[in-house]
Amino acid sequence: MKLPEEIERKILSELHLDGIYINPEIYQDEIDKLRRELINQSCIFTFEHRVVEEYADAYFCYNFPQNFLKSFILAKKFFNLFKSLIPDDIKILDIGCGDGAGMFGLYYFMHKQEPESRFQLTGVDINDIFLKRCRAMADWFKEKDPHIDVELVKESAQKFIQRNKKTYDFIILSNTLAEIFQSERIPLSFIGSLLKYLKETGFIIIIEPALKNLTRKLMELREDIITHKIGEILLPCLHNNRCPGLNKKREWCHQSIKWIPPDYLKIINQKLFRKIEYLKFAYLIISSPKYNLPTANFYPVISRLSIEKGRKRCLICTKDGIVELIMLNRERSLANEEFEQVSMGDIIEIDEPVKIKFRTYKIGKDTGVKRLDF
Repeated sequence: MKLPEEIERKILSELHLDGIYINPEIYQDEIDKLRRELINQSCIFTFEHRVVEEYADAYFCYNFPQNFLKSFILAKKFFNLFKSLIPDDIKILDIGCGDGAGMFGLYYFMHKQEPESRFQLTGVDINDIFLKRCRAMADWFKEKDPHIDVELVKESAQKFIQRNKKTYDFIILSNTLAEIFQSERIPLSFIGSLLKYLKETGFIIIIEPALKNLTRKLMELREDIITHKIGEILLPCLHNNRCPGLNKKREWCHQSIKWIPPDYLKIINQKLFRKIEYLKFAYLIISSPKYNLPTANFYPVISRLSIEKGRKRCLICTKDGIVELIMLNRERSLANEEFEQVSMGDIIEIDEPVKIKFRTYKIGKDTGVKRLDF
């Protein structure tokens, strides 16, 4: 997984680092400045949950590519499973849009699949710093694609929701819910108010950092939605049974997807030593209770692939609970070779796995395995 080159070039242009790959030495002062600002901004955000204007470039250079790809990945997952539900004219609402990474990631993937589709994006945020950057990105996308229109609204999420009268195909909240409801359980009434603004075939996408407390809040929200039957959970779970991870307080279900960070981010990170090899996040995709879930042979992978002597294994989530999936090296074949590439967060299609004991499946030579995300 890699950031599209044109997105990387635009980020560098916004940061005035266009020539960093040609002659990086002349940008050393700017790179050192971004490193200092990232450290300072992280400290401020930890305690005050805000972005300081003078550190806006550092925040953008580090977070935009990761948040963009997270929503891009979810758009791809969704497209692979529910392509028939996506309309030709697509309206996206991004609540707490920030620099727009969430809605632009959704747009970018779907535009590449359906270049003639029209997109109307609405971004809502109260932060002038974010909205200024979001407008710059929106104008750039508009120059490249005449089929996109972007409206930005400076307003709190609650006020916008109260006065809104429009409906949308996608409502995305990327790193937003934890800010709105910092210490409490996410109220079902809030999700219910969002569901009212969905079109008949509309969806809510929630993305949060893969922190234990935030992820478990999403797991609890999923449980509440299913229990009270106010919506349908389409992803990451492909069943509506109780989440097996909720029973264990040390468990939290999140994605950990290996990616290739942009070279400029690797350069900046050389003295920061942050772990940037994986995109880690938790998410839910919610709809009104109208759709049938995919067939039973689709499963989310909820662990990394463990490579052991003579075999490989991982954990998958099923309607019956967490299942161990094993493939012996001697059983490798063209039909199942994609299993060797699975990553935590993948959705895989398994054709006729062998159930060798309770909650343990084996992949044989004739078992078909396909990664839907790639």
